[in-house]
Amino acid sequence: MKSRNFIYKKFFPLVLLLFFIVSSKSNIVSADINLNPQKIGQFETLNAWDVVVIDDIAYVGGNEEGLQIIDVSDPRNPIELGHLDLGVTHSIDVINGIAYLANYFSGLQIVNVSNPLNPVKISDFYNGGHISDVFTVGDLVYLISIENGLEIINCSDIRNPVKIGEHNDGGAPNGVFINGDLAYIAEYHAGLEIINISDPFNPIEIGGCFNGVGAYSVKVIGNIAYLCYSSNGLEILNVSDPILPITLGSFNNGGNVYFAFILDDLAFLSDDNDGLEIVNISDPTNPWKISGFNDGGHTRNLYVENNLVFLTDLDDGLEILELSNVPPTQNPSQNPSFIITVIITVSISGLILIISVIYRLMVKRKVVQ
Repeated sequence: MKSRNFIYKKFFPLVLLLFFIVSSKSNIVSADINLNPQKIGQFETLNAWDVVVIDDIAYVGGNEEGLQIIDVSDPRNPIELGHLDLGVTHSIDVINGIAYLANYFSGLQIVNVSNPLNPVKISDFYNGGHISDVFTVGDLVYLISIENGLEIINCSDIRNPVKIGEHNDGGAPNGVFINGDLAYIAEYHAGLEIINISDPFNPIEIGGCFNGVGAYSVKVIGNIAYLCYSSNGLEILNVSDPILPITLGSFNNGGNVYFAFILDDLAFLSDDNDGLEIVNISDPTNPWKISGFNDGGHTRNLYVENNLVFLTDLDDGLEILELSNVPPTQNPSQNPSFIITVIITVSISGLILIISVIYRLMVKRKVVQ
C-alpha cells in the first residue's frame, strides 16, 4: 500500500498540472476560432445609422427614413413591417414596446412599437441642440447633445417627459452609457468622462481619462470600459476606480471605430473604413483582430444576436452577416474541449494506476523470492 501511495504522491500533482494545461489550451483555441462572417441578407435603405434587434425584429434608425421596423426572422429575406418618418435618427433604445429615439434635429421622440405594423408617436422632448445618443433606465432617459451635454429626462409620465437634470461642461459629447449610479460619456475632445448620477437632479463629474481626441461611443461591462474613437480605434480601460480610470490596452487598425458590441471575450467593432472587425479581448492588455468583413461603404453601428451580426451602413442599409464556427455558450460539462480534457486526464490517471499495480506485484514477487 505504501508503494502505491508513493506513486500517487509522486505523480498526482503532475496529473493536476496536465489537466490545467490542457484545459487552458482548449480555451485558447475556442477564443481564437475563426468566426468567418459571411453576408447572407440585406435590407436596402438610405443612410442607416443605428440598429437594435429584439425577438427577430430589427429597429433601424437613419438619416433619411427615421424609424424602420424590419422582420428578420428569415435573415436572408428581411421584410419591412412598419415605418415612421421622424427625420434624422442617430440612436434607438427599445424598452417594453416603447422606442426612444435620439433625433439629431428634433430631440427625443417616444414611439409605441408594440404593434410593429403600426408604430405610433406618443410624445417628444426637445431643448435645442443636436441629439446624438439616448440611453434609457427605468423612467429616466439620458440624452446627449453637443450643445447641452448630458440631459436627464423623467418619462414616468410618458406623454409628458420632463427634464430634471443636466451636466454640461461646454465640451462635445457624442455617446453615453449608464452603469448603476454612473454615466460614462464619450467626449470628442476630452476622451472618457464619468458622471455621478445618483442624484439625477444634480449630476457631478467625478473622473475621466484622456488619451486623444475623437472619442465617439462607450460601453461598460463590469469594471471595464470600451471606448471607441473615430481616430484611435478601441481603448480598453479599468474603471473600478471611477475617479482615476486606467488604460489597459488598445486596438488601432488605422480606421475609424464608431461603436462596439461586447460578447464574452470578443469585441465586434463597426469601422467606417474597414467594416466589421472582430477583436479578441480575452487579454485586455493585448487585444488582437481575429476576423472581419468589409464590402465597402461606411459602416456605422451593429448588433449581435446569436450567430448573426446586423450592420448599419450609410451606403448599403442594413446588412446581415452569419458567423460560422461561433463558440457556443455552454456549461463546461457540455463543452467538447472540456470533455476531451477529462478523457485525457482520466486516461493518464488510469495508466498511473496500472503502473502502480504492476510495481506492487513486482515488489511482492521480490519479497517471495
